[in-house]
Amino acid sequence: MFLSLPFLSILFSIIIAYFNYKKNRSIIFLSIFYLLIGLISLKYYLFTYDSQMSWLLAILYGHFSPLFFLIGPTSYIYVRNTLNDHEGISKKDLWHLIPSIYMLIGLFPYFLKPFEEKLSLVNKILNQPGELYINQIHVLSPSLINEFLRNFLYVYYAWLMITLLIKARWDMDESESSDPHTQQKQITFKWLIIFVSFNTFIASILLSSNFIVLFSPKQDLSNLHDYLPYYRILVMFAFVMPLLILLFPRVLYGIPKVTLEEIELIQSKKKKNQVDRVEPYVDDSFYELSQVILQYIETEKPYLNPRFSIRDIVVTLNIPQHHVSYCFNKILNNPFPSVKNKYRIEYVKGLILQDTEKRYSLEGLMKEAGFTSKNSFFQAFKEIEGCTPKVWAEQQKIP
Repeated sequence: MFLSLPFLSILFSIIIAYFNYKKNRSIIFLSIFYLLIGLISLKYYLFTYDSQMSWLLAILYGHFSPLFFLIGPTSYIYVRNTLNDHEGISKKDLWHLIPSIYMLIGLFPYFLKPFEEKLSLVNKILNQPGELYINQIHVLSPSLINEFLRNFLYVYYAWLMITLLIKARWDMDESESSDPHTQQKQITFKWLIIFVSFNTFIASILLSSNFIVLFSPKQDLSNLHDYLPYYRILVMFAFVMPLLILLFPRVLYGIPKVTLEEIELIQSKKKKNQVDRVEPYVDDSFYELSQVILQYIETEKPYLNPRFSIRDIVVTLNIPQHHVSYCFNKILNNPFPSVKNKYRIEYVKGLILQDTEKRYSLEGLMKEAGFTSKNSFFQAFKEIEGCTPKVWAEQQKIP
């Protein structure tokens, strides 16, 4: 049972990235974090509790060590970007790669060794667990020092995430508001508290294991089962953390904040008799941004293009994609496909009312409105009007 949990965690991390990367690109850092936590928990579990898959250990041991140094940075960048509503990284973030590069350089000779030699080393470790920390596959520093450095940095990043939450706490609205944007901020912030707490706990477990080894009597490492009994907890946490997304799916939108470009867009669309100035971080801005999006759809009629997608709105209005998705799903309470179909059906109804000479066939109406198949056309029409186009036309008493 426990062996399957890391694999499920890895699979779930891939699913999160695949379905949400375009909506909110910061999710890629969360997905990478889940992937790495799943891999490292799998490695520790196999070393400590299951010696039947030495071939898999030979793959995990050493080869992924540079990537494991990114566990702390990816979790930190995810929390920071979520709080600041950023999607990418800056040049300053490149320093996070220094420990990984150091590990990559030192492990390069090990990468070149034949797989049989690596498998032999893993079997030796399984028979003599002390070799896990005594052997030196890294040419620049011992394995125990490298693990201690990685886990120490992880604790350091956990502390950085805690400080980010403390600073952001002052900006949070504590009122019990039914406003969707306020609720989104509160739910996401609570999720970040849980996420950072999990990280702090896991980092503490990993660093504690190093201290246990360092201060064990006479450095007796003959039986790791006596020193590392809580790796099952690490495996469980690595599995539970991705599942929490299922309880808080709204956190995938992050905490949207209106950008200066969006403020300028809102101002340019305002009528002359309205207030010209818009405060950059008021919740009403997302309502106004939603109206700007709807106005664009109504006036430009991009839905008539069969390939019309949410990306077209992003490019045309220069709005981050997760902001557009947030406006549809949380502010308008209507997913983008439903809004698109609604405008297409309204366009079809207009054509039916104007087509007194019956120039359009049902297939012609479908193509004019941007639908690509009869099934999607009829399904959308029935969902919105409750009947087929033909029945609706008869109800309008079209001769």
